[in-house]
Amino acid sequence: MIKEIKLRKKGEGDFGGLLTENVIYLLLLVIFAVLMFFAVNGFKNSTAIWEDYYAKELTKVIDLSHLGEEIEIDVQKATEIAKKNGFRDFREIFNFDNLKNEVCVKLKEGRKTCYFYSKEVDIIDRDLRLGVPGNVLNFRIVEVSR
Repeated sequence: MIKEIKLRKKGEGDFGGLLTENVIYLLLLVIFAVLMFFAVNGFKNSTAIWEDYYAKELTKVIDLSHLGEEIEIDVQKATEIAKKNGFRDFREIFNFDNLKNEVCVKLKEGRKTCYFYSKEVDIIDRDLRLGVPGNVLNFRIVEVSR
């Protein structure tokens, strides 16, 4: 038994498959463009870089500190960036979660950068003083009270 093979002429074919492939590529292109927009927008005013910097520095300070120490850190640049990004309540910029041993920095609505510190301590008396020579974040490190 011999099978008959049909050859397609140029211009004939399955246009549904071609259209489906193009739609898939267009959807992937749109998804990529949206992701790139959010990535670039995160670096606007160096927001992502400064969030990362302050979160890492606070984590290092906490890990290298001793019980009972009172820490003061100049956060002028962080407050400037938060103001440019429309923050009204600067108390939301720096957040310490004593249960998770986590420091979070938020300089833009909708995103934040968090790092964990390894020392078993609690952060209390967090205070952000504006207008002292610069803006200063002040907090105390105490023994865990869980």
